[in-house]
Amino acid sequence: MKQRIVGIDFGQKRIGIAASDERQIFAQPLTCIIAGKNSTATIKEIQAYLVPYQPFEKIVIGLPLHLSGKESPLSIEVRAFAQKLEEAFQIPIILWDERLTSCQVERTLKEAEFSRKKRATLIDAMAAAAILQNFLDSSAPKL
Repeated sequence: MKQRIVGIDFGQKRIGIAASDERQIFAQPLTCIIAGKNSTATIKEIQAYLVPYQPFEKIVIGLPLHLSGKESPLSIEVRAFAQKLEEAFQIPIILWDERLTSCQVERTLKEAEFSRKKRATLIDAMAAAAILQNFLDSSAPKL
């Protein structure tokens, strides 16, 4: 039987978290946590939050690239964070191109007429779900 996959939208202030269902078909936004003082503290927060969702087989983390596809300064930070995540969780970490994900989520929330304040509380977890859903869709068997 398959296990869940976790999705993460990394930010320097907030970390969006999502998880798939056990069949790895749908991504569901879970929460947004405030980043800790350092990556170790942030990873401990993520681990504590994810206890009820275990076991999971991998983590997909959004890799922020410039529109040209080139690395950004945040990309380098995400790569370092992903390496520490892999050491902490002892499962594979997949870096996934997240270009325009937050913009798409922001537009969807605006169209749904969420207030700016409400959008701010939802966007990171929904971006994590969008990153994870894109990964799940690309991994799904083609019919």
